[in-house]
Amino acid sequence: MNTQSRRVLRIAIPLVVLICLVGGGALLVLQKKKELRQTQAYGSHPRPVTAVEAVRGNLTLDKAYLAVVEPAQLAEISARVSSTVESVHIDEGARVETGQILAELDAREIEQAVDVLGARIEQAEAELAGNEATIEALEASDIYWQAEKRRSFVLEESGAITKSESEQSAQKAADVRGQLRAAENKSQAIEKQIEALQKQESEQRTRLGYYTVTSPFAGVVTQRLADTGDLASPLHPLFEVQDWSMYKIAFDVPQKDLPEIQEGQTVAFEVNDLGRTATIQLLEPAINRAKMMRAEVWLDGEAAAGLNPGAYLSITVEVEQLNDVILIPASALIQAPEGRTHVFAVEDGKLAARVVHVLGRSADRVAVRGIEAKTQVVANSYLGWATLSSGQKVEAVE
Repeated sequence: MNTQSRRVLRIAIPLVVLICLVGGGALLVLQKKKELRQTQAYGSHPRPVTAVEAVRGNLTLDKAYLAVVEPAQLAEISARVSSTVESVHIDEGARVETGQILAELDAREIEQAVDVLGARIEQAEAELAGNEATIEALEASDIYWQAEKRRSFVLEESGAITKSESEQSAQKAADVRGQLRAAENKSQAIEKQIEALQKQESEQRTRLGYYTVTSPFAGVVTQRLADTGDLASPLHPLFEVQDWSMYKIAFDVPQKDLPEIQEGQTVAFEVNDLGRTATIQLLEPAINRAKMMRAEVWLDGEAAAGLNPGAYLSITVEVEQLNDVILIPASALIQAPEGRTHVFAVEDGKLAARVVHVLGRSADRVAVRGIEAKTQVVANSYLGWATLSSGQKVEAVE
């Protein structure tokens, strides 16, 4: 091969390589373009959302409150007088009956006063008895001398006795009558004295009762705050007694809720995961300083089983019953900036915003007007509500 032929061969080989490289690259570009044409544009995939079906039914509207369990009765028992505690008859945890003695105070001074008054009453009664005997004798004398006075007057008229003798009989009759009236007045005075002394004695005996501390009702002594030798006074409780025969659930109702809360409404609560119901039996007549009104639910028997004083309970009060309404999850509601409420309905695989009016809410369910039963509404969006809009393709996942 001559020199010219070798030169042509050297030039031809690189051209073939170049043509092959260029041709291969073009094929790769064409293949990539084909794949891109087959790939859907961004946003064309349906967005997955959780959808639920609106149903027609009834909804009980309620208000939730935190209540505390209290005994039927609770009393902090203090002495009604100031005195030294002489003896304590009961301890914490003991069951007591109505009127049972819990403690006794030193009552020697008042007992002495009662004894003195008793002695004075006995003395006055003895004096009264003696005076009544005198009155009885004077009444007999009065009868005699009144008769003698009349007889002397007749004898004087007939001249059988002198006028002086007749006047003596009249004077004696007057003296006896005066003594009788004085004795009767004395008896009245003694009776009033006895009445006053008896009143004083009754008052002192009543005060004497203050020195014996008793339970006002049957229950359990939950606190003993006094020992023998302590100084008792009306300002310091000696015992706390609770009546566990019944319980009450007490809760405070805010002022804004008062139009919806009434006596007789049903209250629902749970004890040991078991549902129970009762009724509101008392709404106090006045609002307290916190602008709350106290409500009480009384429980006994099985309704009170498992409750402990001081425990807290979550309760709901049924305030209204909505019948034959459209129900959806509360999570489906969306608040628009202009203040309206709407939901996203899924129609033919696309979203449609529907304005709704909320009729009532209870826990995680709401009653609405504006959509029909069996309408699918979005309850949750995986990427957030802000990514949804009307007309958007979605895939409903129940």
